[in-house]
Amino acid sequence: MTSLLSGLTRFGDLVTNPFGGHAAWALAMWAVVFGALAIVLFKLATPQRRLAAARDRLVGRLLEAAIYQNSLRTLLAVQGALVVANLRYLVLALPALAALALPLLVVLPQLDARFGRRPLEVGEATLVSMTAREDGYTLAADPGLTVESGPLRDPERGEMVWRIRAVKPGRHDLNLRGAGEELTLPVSVSEGGLPALAAARHRSGISQLLHDPAGMPLPSDSAVERFAIHIPDRDVRIFGLSAHWLVGFTLLSLIAGLLLKKPLRVEL
Repeated sequence: MTSLLSGLTRFGDLVTNPFGGHAAWALAMWAVVFGALAIVLFKLATPQRRLAAARDRLVGRLLEAAIYQNSLRTLLAVQGALVVANLRYLVLALPALAALALPLLVVLPQLDARFGRRPLEVGEATLVSMTAREDGYTLAADPGLTVESGPLRDPERGEMVWRIRAVKPGRHDLNLRGAGEELTLPVSVSEGGLPALAAARHRSGISQLLHDPAGMPLPSDSAVERFAIHIPDRDVRIFGLSAHWLVGFTLLSLIAGLLLKKPLRVEL
């Protein structure tokens, strides 16, 4: 799992780093690449001729429904045929949706680590938390960070919370010590570009992959279940408008896929 996470992060760096800190352009490149991949997968995973026939039949039923609005009996019959035609089309398209699920599960967490989060600024404070089966942990930090207060304890949840503040630019480590182990969590401060930021380390490798692919899983024998930092949201501006990165990625991917549909001879 560690090798997979490292490989995915390196690939993400390869695609994103050439754009520096221009989040909108980097996101557009990811969207175009994913849109092309999605349209190719759709073509490979669906029976194209049958899908085209089902689509044409569905469009025909829609036209019938528009024409026969004054005849209730005919309209009811057309509505029933429309439902059947729609289900037939969805059944044929379903394998493509299943084929796209895996790339989405891998790509979206990587994008969120880069476009959904930003590094701390010098002077900015945030919270660090950990959840463990045992008590007695302490938190220390590299000189670029300072632990200002804590821990606050929630015995019922087994959670401890500290407040830290960024004091110097760079990549710095938080060090959690206790129960015979020492765990680190990297924190980015005033770092340029679009680095992949880990908000937490999880004991489950699957949780790490799906939520924080830029971080490394906790050891399987660790008493700590989660070691996390609250990272501020990144503001991404697309076409001059501030929007969540997922909105921009979805729209740009759809546009890219539709533009590539004809050159790649894909029936939708």
